[in-house]
Amino acid sequence: MTRDSAIAESVQAWRPAAIPGALCLHGTTQRYAIDPIAECVFGIITSGAMQARRGRERYVFQQGDLAMWDPSAPHRGMSYGQAQWEARLIILQLPAVEDLLLDPDAPPFPVRFDSAPVRNPLLAESFVNLHRASERQGSALMQSDLLHEWFRQLAGGREQETSARRARRDLGLRRACELLRDDPTANVTLTQLAAVARISRHRLSRLFRSAYGCPPHQFLLAQRVRLARSLIDVGTSITEAAQRSGFSDQSHLHRHLKRSLGLTPGEYGRLRSNVQDRTRTSPR
Repeated sequence: MTRDSAIAESVQAWRPAAIPGALCLHGTTQRYAIDPIAECVFGIITSGAMQARRGRERYVFQQGDLAMWDPSAPHRGMSYGQAQWEARLIILQLPAVEDLLLDPDAPPFPVRFDSAPVRNPLLAESFVNLHRASERQGSALMQSDLLHEWFRQLAGGREQETSARRARRDLGLRRACELLRDDPTANVTLTQLAAVARISRHRLSRLFRSAYGCPPHQFLLAQRVRLARSLIDVGTSITEAAQRSGFSDQSHLHRHLKRSLGLTPGEYGRLRSNVQDRTRTSPR
């Protein structure tokens, strides 16, 4: 989240038990740079302001503004007008976002978040309530309800199914993704992966690019990064985490974790005491 280890220490991170696969963060920073793969980043500025850049677009987020980024492009930000800003974030894997937005009684909702700051007080209040609930021990049902309610509000009034969503529903792509998620250390070729998917290599590559904006090997790297993060969460050394998650060495993990989350493995490890299912209430 930041290139400054002193500021990284002011960030708390945890995994809420009621939101599988989610990573929540809360704290202050001066800058960040991330390139998420198959993960969406949702956040709110709670004090200060930041200027974010995504592709050729620049946005200024101020207190109360919601940021919602899909994995289609990297983005970076820096403080705007003040020394730093405070934010609350939830990082969710794309399939989890799709599941939350899937309502059989409503029109399909495209998983595309790449617009300017969202200035909606009711949506912002719901997000903060959800984020605060994830910090403390309590009803898992309440946390789940708050999460689904926030996405229900978010999806209100949206229509049209995108080609990306159609691609992610393809059975062949889903078979390939299941293999890569179940065994991120697998050293499979595109031919082998296509055989599992039961489609051609060319079609499989096109589906990955349409669905996730990346080729299959980058999607696999993202699964390895997430596995390494989960190992570091439970106290595994960085060296062992790199080996067990399929990276050739520690520097390889360092490069890809820094790119995807904006933190080195060492910086992420310093957050490890808070990257867990919360059993206490954190100060707000």
